[in-house]
Amino acid sequence: MRLIGIPDGLSFEQAAAGMNQGFLAYAFTHFAYPIKPGDWCLIQAAAGGIGLLLCQMAKIRGGRVIGVTSTEEKAKFVRDAGADAVIISKQHDSKQADSKQADIAKEARRITDGRGVSVVYDGVGKDTFEANLDSLATAGYLVIYGQSSGYVPPIDLMTLQEKGSLFITRTNGLPYVKEYPHYLDQLVPWIEQGKLSIRVDRTYPLADAAQAHAAFERREISGRALLLP
Repeated sequence: MRLIGIPDGLSFEQAAAGMNQGFLAYAFTHFAYPIKPGDWCLIQAAAGGIGLLLCQMAKIRGGRVIGVTSTEEKAKFVRDAGADAVIISKQHDSKQADSKQADIAKEARRITDGRGVSVVYDGVGKDTFEANLDSLATAGYLVIYGQSSGYVPPIDLMTLQEKGSLFITRTNGLPYVKEYPHYLDQLVPWIEQGKLSIRVDRTYPLADAAQAHAAFERREISGRALLLP
């Protein structure tokens, strides 16, 4: 366990909502796959707390961002976070999930003039895995950091060669934790310069924690929700 002080210039709410998730977005975009200027990036669940931060971190690095989200209402927040293009993927009907994911891969290739993206950042897991692979350019990187739809099944490594000599990592950001102090040095200036914002969608009293969980399960949250003691 680590205790980390809130930097001067950062509110308690900003720290609670985005300080650690901001570090994960920083670690993934700066180290797991260090985005180069002009790189196309696909970000699944782009309207979520970490998704919005990934969009912004990718833009800080000079990347071009395709955000995937489920509704046009959420797409507004993804565009506000700097996304160059947004793909709407409504997956409430599980029978249509596979076709929707195939559409994502086709759209990602259309946006990138057929090349595919350099990197995909994904916290969804099982449901998005095939689309992620099919969206990648030759020698592209898939960075998986979560599994909200379930764990990715075992894969034959030859699949990676057949789809373009791809790379996959599954990370929780822990290998990059030594970079946390450097991240904190940049966090407040990024916010002050308007390069980074931490979106708090809504707050709940701690007694209403069940309502907050239900809102997440209904996919109503864009950004973060806070429980207030």
